[in-house]
Amino acid sequence: MIDGSVIVVSILMAFGIDALWAQYQLRIEEKETLASLRLDFVANLQAVNKVIDAHALFRGRVASLVSLSPEEIRALSQTEVSEIMLAMANPWTFAAVLGTTDSLVNGGKLSVLRDAKLRDALMTFLNQLADTVEDTNYLTRGAEELWKAETSHGGPWTDPETEIGYYGEIRGLTFIPKATPEDLLNVRSDPEIMGHSKRFHINAAYYVSELEHLRTSIEEILLIINEST
Repeated sequence: MIDGSVIVVSILMAFGIDALWAQYQLRIEEKETLASLRLDFVANLQAVNKVIDAHALFRGRVASLVSLSPEEIRALSQTEVSEIMLAMANPWTFAAVLGTTDSLVNGGKLSVLRDAKLRDALMTFLNQLADTVEDTNYLTRGAEELWKAETSHGGPWTDPETEIGYYGEIRGLTFIPKATPEDLLNVRSDPEIMGHSKRFHINAAYYVSELEHLRTSIEEILLIINEST
């Protein structure tokens, strides 16, 4: 009986040790996952703010085109002319960093995260991100329509000083002419181009509204992560 009891106790102890070790490994995995999520969503917050701010800047430049007199437009510097022309339809979009989130969802490992609020917040973020696809398509199509219409006035135009992409300077476009104040006046007097630009910025406003909801979700996720660590 003593020998049997020792064996039973040994087996139970072994099971207990295995269970504790498994829990320890899960907590290590959760800690590493939370650290990765934090890096991803800090990057997402920076990126979404950059796109929101960019569209506000573009909208302000086009608004100035509408309000300026012909004399004021002719007095603009080359950089100012180029910036306004570029802002007519510039479809910057938010590209979310999803490496850790996709790994959790697609790998069926969301349960690694003990906080149900965090799991729900991640799923909400993914659903909101999916809702922006339609808006990004509208932006792209609207910009393409405007770019086509520019050709009737000798466009498109560019300027190395202002042709800045999401990741920085765009090179190799020096053979393309810069827009002049007269080009800007011609564009402003074209109802088709101005119609395309206004529609683009209406679509951009809806898109930015979606991004602001995304930003709120990102901030909530970061807050939960900070509380969990």
